[in-house]
Amino acid sequence: MSTPKVFVLDDDVSVCRILNRMLSLEEYEVRTSQSVEEAVIAIEEKPFDAYLLDYRLRDGTGLDVAERIRSKGSRAPIILMSGYDLSGIASRAETLRVFDMIQKPFSRDELCTALKKSIGTAPAASPNSVSPSKINGAKASIAEPVALKKRSTSAVRIGAIIFLLIVVAAIIYLLTTGH
Repeated sequence: MSTPKVFVLDDDVSVCRILNRMLSLEEYEVRTSQSVEEAVIAIEEKPFDAYLLDYRLRDGTGLDVAERIRSKGSRAPIILMSGYDLSGIASRAETLRVFDMIQKPFSRDELCTALKKSIGTAPAASPNSVSPSKINGAKASIAEPVALKKRSTSAVRIGAIIFLLIVVAAIIYLLTTGH
């Protein structure tokens, strides 16, 4: 089996470097790009097994590139990355058969799991063989992971703040009572 080829699009050079190193260590062949224009040239040159596309770029969006990928007939999985709320673009992402949308910052495990899962389930039949119900498990759920992750992150932050307040209160109590 050949080394899977992954295309990474992010206008932040440091993010591209980090993802390149991270994915290379996972034994992927990686090509990076920092603009929609560069990405279009790269995808015209050769196909990739998966695409990691940042949503907001200086010269367009990752969905613009996803549209170009699909117009070429590619069935390769596309994972959209963003530091912004993606729920407003869920419908368009679903239409373009985006496999997953992950919120920045994400962990190495989160990204690698999504990538392995996407490559492992890439369709082998027709370009239309991925139904909307296969994207994240249900038609309407493409934006749910983003909302769930935000709620989970908020709950963790609130829990951490409460814990710190309890610790500070305990320290103050110990200092004032001499125990």
